[in-house]
Amino acid sequence: MSVIKLTDLNLVVGEGPSANHILHDVSFTLEAGTITGVAGASGSGKTQTGMAIMGLSPDGAKLSGSIDFDGQELVGLPPKQHNDLRGNQLAMVFQDPASAFHPMLSIGQQVTDHIRHHEKISKKDALKRAAEMLAKTRVPNPEEALKKYPHQFSGGQLQRIAFATAIIASPRVLIADEPTTALDVTVQAGVLKLLRDLCDEFNLAVLLVTHDFGVLSSVADKIVVMQHGRVVEIGDRESVIVTPQHAYTRSLIESLPGTELAR
Repeated sequence: MSVIKLTDLNLVVGEGPSANHILHDVSFTLEAGTITGVAGASGSGKTQTGMAIMGLSPDGAKLSGSIDFDGQELVGLPPKQHNDLRGNQLAMVFQDPASAFHPMLSIGQQVTDHIRHHEKISKKDALKRAAEMLAKTRVPNPEEALKKYPHQFSGGQLQRIAFATAIIASPRVLIADEPTTALDVTVQAGVLKLLRDLCDEFNLAVLLVTHDFGVLSSVADKIVVMQHGRVVEIGDRESVIVTPQHAYTRSLIESLPGTELAR
C-alpha cells in the first residue's frame, strides 16, 4: 500500500538565470513495510527529496508537483500543518548522530520531547514509552540510559537512540539520511539490521538515502537511482543491482570493490 506518492516533484532555489534546479520531475512511491533506497552521488538530489517530504526545503525554495501522503497533499501545505505531521506521522534520522542531540540535555528529555508535545502525555508516561523504545532499538539498560547525556554514548548507540526518538510517536514514514556513514564499519551492519527490523515490526514506509550500493544490497526492497536531480532508474533490489539498465547505475555498482557486471 502506497503511503507516499511523489509525482513530478520539482525543487528550484533562487530566481532568474542564477536559479538552481535541484529536483526535476521526481516520481516514485513509498510503501508500508518496505525500505525504498535512494542512491546517487553527492548533489544528485536524494537528500533534498527526503527533506521536501519533511517540509524542510531550503528557505526561498519553490516546490511544485505533488507529494501525496495518504490522500493529503504536502506540497503547499502550511508550515504549521506540516510541523504537526513532522515527528508524529513523518520522522527522520540524520547522518551524524552526535550532532542530532543537544549536549546539555539528558537523553530522556530529548527522546520524550516531541511525544509530549504531540500527545500531551505526562512526563512519567513519556519516560516509560521512551524506555520501551530504547529497548526495541537495543540500547543497553534503557532506564539508566535515559538519565545519561549524549557524550556518554558511542556513535552507534547514539544512532540507535536517534531511531528510538524517531519512532516513539508511531510515525508512518521514516526517512533515514545516510544513517551509517558516520559509523565504524563494524557497527554499520547492526544499525542496518535494526532499520530492517523496525520497518517490519512497525510497518513503516522507509526512505533510505545513501550513496552506498553495498548498504542498499543488504536492506532495500526497492531502489531508486538519482542523477543530477532526476530519477534515472527504479526497480526491485535484485533487478537494479544484478541487471542495471542505466549507464549511471552500472557505474555506481561497478565502483564497489570486487564487483564486475556482465556486458
